[in-house]
Amino acid sequence: MSKNKNANTLLRQQTLLKFIPANAGIKSADLLNKLKSEGFEVTQRTLQRDLEVLSQYFPIYSETDTKPYLWRWSGLGINRTHIDSISLTDALSLMLVEKSLQQLLPPAMQRHLQHNFEHSRRLLNTLKDSNSENDNAQWFDKVASVMPDIGFKPPSINDGLLTEIQGALLKDQTIVVSYLKTKNTTAVEYSLMPLALVQRGHVLYVIAQDITEGANTAQIKRFAMHRFQTVTRIHEQGNRPQNFNLQQYLQDGAMQFGNGDKLALKAIVTEELAFYLNESPMSDDMKIIQSEDGAYQLSATVINGWQLNWWLRGQGANIEVLAPQELRTRMRDNLRKTMEIYGPS
Repeated sequence: MSKNKNANTLLRQQTLLKFIPANAGIKSADLLNKLKSEGFEVTQRTLQRDLEVLSQYFPIYSETDTKPYLWRWSGLGINRTHIDSISLTDALSLMLVEKSLQQLLPPAMQRHLQHNFEHSRRLLNTLKDSNSENDNAQWFDKVASVMPDIGFKPPSINDGLLTEIQGALLKDQTIVVSYLKTKNTTAVEYSLMPLALVQRGHVLYVIAQDITEGANTAQIKRFAMHRFQTVTRIHEQGNRPQNFNLQQYLQDGAMQFGNGDKLALKAIVTEELAFYLNESPMSDDMKIIQSEDGAYQLSATVINGWQLNWWLRGQGANIEVLAPQELRTRMRDNLRKTMEIYGPS
């Protein structure tokens, strides 16, 4: 038997052991379906052979009192932590999320997962180059996640500073930082109460309460992780605001860089843009109606923030903002400035 064949058989049998419950028994037909869900195309005969082999080395057995026979662990096998391992599906999932998890998890959790990452990588490398009977082993080479941009590189992050912030966030401790604000050349000192880490595209943000001027005037702000110059943890328990909820904070549009206010957008869009917006609506109440003159009239309730302005400017001649008037004026002024830069044709 080839090395790759051995590796595939070992993985299949290891996965099979994980599916056998400690208390309630399981039918062999159910075990077969579970193996198939993991990508192992095996027959009932192969399954029975695997179970017979495993029963010689592990305390598993088949109840023969009633039919269908049920496989279970004996009392000696209740503690199964020594054989629990990563399934092929687990390995594929871990490899797909490894990069983002490294920034969002504190070091202690990363160290706990590092073995799983390495195990997953070895497992996939062992199987993907073989003529494995498991098609799932090739999946990682057939899927990818990319950013919808022109290839911007992520900003450089100081791992030591990130570790300090993660530690303070985990323990609800305050930090004193020096932070380089946009367009500034000199760092500004802040006292912060970290509340969350949010990955937005290539940029990792620290959501924190600015307590520099005291708790009475504290506001929740966004800080780009790569702009921190120094971070000092104050190893005392901070006062995390009880009314802060991360999911509500995101739902209110904070990461669209606005104050959470919404506006009723009305615009004329081209047929091409209307097509894409119908595929991926910009709000739950969005409507696009084609008028008698053939124009596509867009209406949608959207969050009024920097993200909206950025998107509108990027659409160029594909959209004409009709309302609100303030937004239409802002778009017109921006286009006028753009024309001044490019000059007459």
